[in-house]
Amino acid sequence: MISIEINDNNLNDDDIEMFVTRVKGLIINSRGKILLAHNNNSYQFPGGHVEDNESLDESVVREIKEETGIKVEVTKEPFLVITTYDNDYFGSSKKVRNRIYYYKFFTDDVPNLSETHYDELELATDFNLFYVNLNGLDDFLKKEMNCGNIDKCIGREMLIVYDNYMKSEEINL
Repeated sequence: MISIEINDNNLNDDDIEMFVTRVKGLIINSRGKILLAHNNNSYQFPGGHVEDNESLDESVVREIKEETGIKVEVTKEPFLVITTYDNDYFGSSKKVRNRIYYYKFFTDDVPNLSETHYDELELATDFNLFYVNLNGLDDFLKKEMNCGNIDKCIGREMLIVYDNYMKSEEINL
């Protein structure tokens, strides 16, 4: 698994007030499209927080089901983990270490909204799902960042994920 650290604030674990662990899934279909979520005025890969006493694998299966209604099965470990250190986590003024594990899923199953379970924030911020061409994802993200339609930090992370995904697929060819 590739591990990347983003620490623009030069923090260390002793400075951290809160540790967050999350999982995300790249859901790709046979037509070369990737599923994205949009809510809270930003784009993201489907996923969320790991709950207490839950493994990473259990968490990503649960989160993908809750957000998309798609049932996935973990067959491989995450291909990437990104750890970010933040001085002001989403405006909370908390120093947070956020670790996100990224999985790859290949399925032609489509979102089943009757099987989703959105939390209050997702419901309040008009959570939506849609597909984007995988080969054009980097251009899409850059355009949306330039237009202010995606949080710069999230956009940067998504571009890092995309780049590492594409490199991992080249290696497997």
